Amino acid sequence: MTDVLLAVGLALGGLVLGSIAAPITRRALGNRSQPAIREAAKGAGSFVFGLFSALGLVAALGVASPDSLKPLPGDIARFLPRAVVAGLLIISGRIVATLVVTAVGRAMLKATGRPQKPVLRTIEIVIVALVALIAAGQLGIDTTVLNILVAAIAFGGALAMALLIGIGGRDTSREIAAGRALGKYLAVGDSIDVAGVQGLVTEMRATVIIVRTGDGEVVLNNTMAQSAPMRLSRISRDTSGG
Repeated sequence: MTDVLLAVGLALGGLVLGSIAAPITRRALGNRSQPAIREAAKGAGSFVFGLFSALGLVAALGVASPDSLKPLPGDIARFLPRAVVAGLLIISGRIVATLVVTAVGRAMLKATGRPQKPVLRTIEIVIVALVALIAAGQLGIDTTVLNILVAAIAFGGALAMALLIGIGGRDTSREIAAGRALGKYLAVGDSIDVAGVQGLVTEMRATVIIVRTGDGEVVLNNTMAQSAPMRLSRISRDTSGG
């Protein structure tokens, strides 16, 4: 009876230690300045929790049935490297997904003037799913079903991205057309008052204009600037052609 209670205590102790160590790990990595490391904090915390839980279960098994642990050193020697690689793959996958999503998000924001959260979320899910499949293969798990599942996710993600990009492309085309129309009478350095934004035009991009106001810079979509009534104070322009 004592062995049973001790085994239960060890198993619960592993869970408790994992519950304590996981948040500490997440906070330690979450306070770092690098976004990729902060994003990896979740995966690292889960990895630490699983590690402590597994150690608690192994200790409990050693108390309840010592003979069952005799082949354990050999099993650990064979399995541990693969488990470490799988854990590192999961953490690295989260970092890579964050870096890719951040880069793509900045590029799309610069091109369209608005964040494309559904597209970015789809990219992140596809990358994490592919990395999880590779990690499962490292652990020796039969990945036949997972291959089909990930293929379905990748296909669905590609289809969703195509639809979202198509819709976004239509909006982008409208913004570009509006920008060309604005360029006929608006220039950098002009002072404008439009759609509740009053300030100096500092940049005219393909889809947006940047206006410096008293409170800072404001990004204004070309279509909004074109459709709303605008009060314009032009800068002096050299029209002599010389």
